[in-house]
Amino acid sequence: MSKLKDKTILITGANGGFGRELTKQLLEKGANVILTDLKAPLAESDFYLYRKWDMNFKNGSNSKNAGKILGTFSGDLQTQKGCKEVYQNTLKISSRGVDVLINNAGLAFKGGLLDVPDKNWNLILDVNLYAPIHLSRLFVPAMLERKQGQIVNLSSVAGQVAPGELIYYSISKFGIRAMGEAMDADLRKRGIAVTNIYPFFADTGILKSQQFGKQQEVPLSIVDSPVAVVKAIVRGMEKRKLHVFPGIKSKAISFFNRMTPNIVHKVTSLSDRF
Repeated sequence: MSKLKDKTILITGANGGFGRELTKQLLEKGANVILTDLKAPLAESDFYLYRKWDMNFKNGSNSKNAGKILGTFSGDLQTQKGCKEVYQNTLKISSRGVDVLINNAGLAFKGGLLDVPDKNWNLILDVNLYAPIHLSRLFVPAMLERKQGQIVNLSSVAGQVAPGELIYYSISKFGIRAMGEAMDADLRKRGIAVTNIYPFFADTGILKSQQFGKQQEVPLSIVDSPVAVVKAIVRGMEKRKLHVFPGIKSKAISFFNRMTPNIVHKVTSLSDRF
């Protein structure tokens, strides 16, 4: 039996590629989920369990012991006020709060230090970094009272190595990595685990993010499957790991960055020229 069965889990950014796949796989584990995004996600379990958004999906889901979607609502994580509204709407659905908060919502704009307009790089920090901080501060007190809980943060390999053309995205992902490590050092001994995730490029909507400065596409031949990434995330959640590196590319980048950081930095700098 999964350790996630009957857990109440809030997923932000639930309409995205990772969000939908997280919903599917967590429902299959018997978890009960609450979903939020800028547009209220669909509330029908079958939409996720049978991946009705994915025309290539071959039905193999078993919904017999699946969890439930407790509720969905629209939420804007760009401001502290919006984060508080997400918290309040969650409590309307689950008055005790949640067992697991998944800080999945995120966005990116490609460009160097001087390329990305102020409103865009500020938006990256507001959604990718400040929103997880605000939400964690809101949901953690109830977890502390129960002496159990988990925070899951979607960082990135860009939170391990910083490409020059993803400077603001990397700042946000390095920040959430630091936040997760510090929170775990403080909270795990009090029953609350923090799990940081470091995916490589995956086949999600973020690959189509707006670009500023030099235009450059990520080759689809090197991107990871959201299905495989989320499987690794769910395994990491069940084991309450601090760091999860989903896929061989994520693991390799982390390894070589620890062993030969200067070489990895040079390779990253060269890749920005093409």
